[in-house]
Amino acid sequence: MFVRFHRPLAAAGVDRQILSRHRRHNHLRSALLLGGIVGWMALVGWLVAGDVGILWAAGGTAVLMLAQPVRSTTLLRALYGAVPLGPSQAPDLFAATAELARRAELPRVPQILYIPRPEMIALSTGWGSDGAVAVSDGMLRRMGARELVAVLAHEISHLRAGDLRLLRLAEAAGRLTRALAFAGVLLTAFYLPGMTDGGEDVPWLAILAVVVAPLVADLLTLTLSRTREFEADSGAAELTGDPGALISALMRLDTIQGGGWERLRRQSAPAWLRLIRTHPTTAERVARLAELAPPRPRPSLVLPDILLPSDVAGTPVVRRWWR
Repeated sequence: MFVRFHRPLAAAGVDRQILSRHRRHNHLRSALLLGGIVGWMALVGWLVAGDVGILWAAGGTAVLMLAQPVRSTTLLRALYGAVPLGPSQAPDLFAATAELARRAELPRVPQILYIPRPEMIALSTGWGSDGAVAVSDGMLRRMGARELVAVLAHEISHLRAGDLRLLRLAEAAGRLTRALAFAGVLLTAFYLPGMTDGGEDVPWLAILAVVVAPLVADLLTLTLSRTREFEADSGAAELTGDPGALISALMRLDTIQGGGWERLRRQSAPAWLRLIRTHPTTAERVARLAELAPPRPRPSLVLPDILLPSDVAGTPVVRRWWR
């Protein structure tokens, strides 16, 4: 059972006009980036093997998308030791997740997985009937109910948008781009001496495009990942009506897991390193979320002070309370 200390929760609400603008921007940017990733793969395929190269790229991407040897939840359990939670073990957590799923108009309530680790971890995996949300012991212990609901809403927004499938498509296209580029480099190394000796025109621009193709594909995929994080933040604010809760959660996470050395590293790092991040910086996310809060707060949900099962609330992290 959960410890229940109910109190009214004041939420800032959401500025719908700004939210709509943010989401339009995220959707357009995502579409352009995904189109750019797929288009870049097709271009590299054409440069390497003409029309046949485009067919190879399309067919290879389809095969990679269809190939899913294990369920994502099974993989999550193997990687993190995650175990499923039942409604009787975590009624308030299930109630909050069910309400968020209802607001998100998901076909079913996602499965909830518990990760018995002290790190603050929250993630979503799968889609459709395989969708699940996982939270760690450290997240349950250190986040307040309002913050944890915002984190759950962020992950449910990923499920609603099918972000895992979207990013799998982008990653599959990136892998095919790297394979085609590698083949192109091998062909160039084989034919280039003969072309230069024979006085033929060397397509240096095409060769350069093939050489840098993997880097371009990776940068586009990382940019898409950051864009989807911004969209999940906006979706969480929409589902909860409380952008301030996610701001608080992000700042708490940054404070606890981004220690002094980590903050110093971020402050001294060159700006171009942002291009290789999968997530936007906390400052960027907080700034966007802050734009969504209208000047006058309004009442919102009533939540317990914590969303931690009472049978683990006072025990060490290592205790396996689900057995």
